[in-house]
Amino acid sequence: MTYDDFLICLEQKIQSCLQGRESVRRVRILKNNGVKLDGFSYYVEGHKERPTVYVNQYYEERMTQESLVQLAELVLKTLRECRLLDVQGVEQMMDFAAIRERIFCRLVSRERNEQLLMDIPWLPWLDLAIVFHFQVPECMMQRGTALIHTSHMDCWGVTLDELFRAAAENMAKVQIFLEPMETFLGTFGFEPLSNGMHVLSNQQKEYGAAVIIDPRVQRLCFRKLGESFYVLPSSVHELLLLPESLSAGRTELDRLIREVNDTCVGKEEYLSGHAYFYSGETETLV
Repeated sequence: MTYDDFLICLEQKIQSCLQGRESVRRVRILKNNGVKLDGFSYYVEGHKERPTVYVNQYYEERMTQESLVQLAELVLKTLRECRLLDVQGVEQMMDFAAIRERIFCRLVSRERNEQLLMDIPWLPWLDLAIVFHFQVPECMMQRGTALIHTSHMDCWGVTLDELFRAAAENMAKVQIFLEPMETFLGTFGFEPLSNGMHVLSNQQKEYGAAVIIDPRVQRLCFRKLGESFYVLPSSVHELLLLPESLSAGRTELDRLIREVNDTCVGKEEYLSGHAYFYSGETETLV
């Protein structure tokens, strides 16, 4: 069974299980770095909420009709449960005053997101792009986030400047994670290896690369490392910082970053293919 046949058959199975005023539509959503996810959006007449379940990860070439029926039942069960969640969460997401304190920044590749950036608010930062997301109310999803689109801004009636100010205020309250590489790896059970590198992220390690946007965080890193440093974009979730005195030079660092991106970084997590440099003398990041 091809992937396209999988989507067609699964949609047919789901449609055959619908009741009353329920309807389901197959959607393809553009994510970071051109990644596209296929899923099913659920709608009940008279309700605002339209939850979506993605199904890419369920595809197998040797899927049977029985497994498709089971998957269809699982997808529809999940969609129905999402709709039954607290309606206040939906109303909160439509009110900027209520959602304002949940808005934060992300850093993404500008080069790899040309199409996505046409439909979302963003600001240039070095050769990257600052985009925005909000934390979904816990009554709807635990630790869920949603990328902010232009349609959200239209619904809220806010400008890009207002959106950035809200995100910047919230980012200033984020707890920073800045630890030596060996401490970070030790928490995962890896053999400690001291190489002078530090890991920079937020405490959740989710879209934590964006903390470097704040000049105050840059100065904090400079004080922690004790000298100017290189920034290695490990992924959208974290950055690696290397003191200038321990670096083999920018050319070698760029080679290392490209190698790691090619072998260890998922397509959706990619951030950049080269290093950046923070000068403590000029307090600039380039």
